[in-house]
Amino acid sequence: MLGSGGVLDVLCAGYHLSPEFRDVYASHYAESISFIDAIVNDEIPDSLHEFYVSSLAINELFYAMKDELRSIILFNKGMPISRWRDARANPEIPEKCFRAIYNKTFQSFDTLLGEGRIHYITEGSAESDPEYWSIYAPLLFLTKDAKTQDATLLTTAIINRADYFVTKDEPLMKAAKKKLLDTYQMELIGPSRGLELLEQVTHR
Repeated sequence: MLGSGGVLDVLCAGYHLSPEFRDVYASHYAESISFIDAIVNDEIPDSLHEFYVSSLAINELFYAMKDELRSIILFNKGMPISRWRDARANPEIPEKCFRAIYNKTFQSFDTLLGEGRIHYITEGSAESDPEYWSIYAPLLFLTKDAKTQDATLLTTAIINRADYFVTKDEPLMKAAKKKLLDTYQMELIGPSRGLELLEQVTHR
């Protein structure tokens, strides 16, 4: 979304931010963008890996973009960072800006999901799997700072026997990585490690 999908370009153009700002901003997501590009640009031999994203993860994506837009608006207004979390400083999001982001996002979905390189997966539930609560509850209670969405996404990955769960949530990786690997043989990795694994496959 923030890379070739063009959402970041829309934000920077809409709020008259400099190319330098865009470059600094994009560099924060460079590893994630490279990882996704390697998947959607058909650089991975067929059948060696399968990639999935859940509906909840897509929902979180929209929230993350809302949060980024909010930060850009506050930055552009010269609002001190110390006040960014003050609810009274929470800015209104212009309808025009939302529509531009919305349209760009759905164009990106066509690229990400339209060619079948990345597939949707339904969140796990107690209805679909009898082991759901026995996985979900310990993750939520015993993983430091874990939130509802964290436990839901991890449980869904475990139920579907994922080998890897790619995330930029470093506190979550630190808190849960060893337990998930030891108990469920699922490894939490960042996008840079994901890219390394993909490159190993392509060079075989």
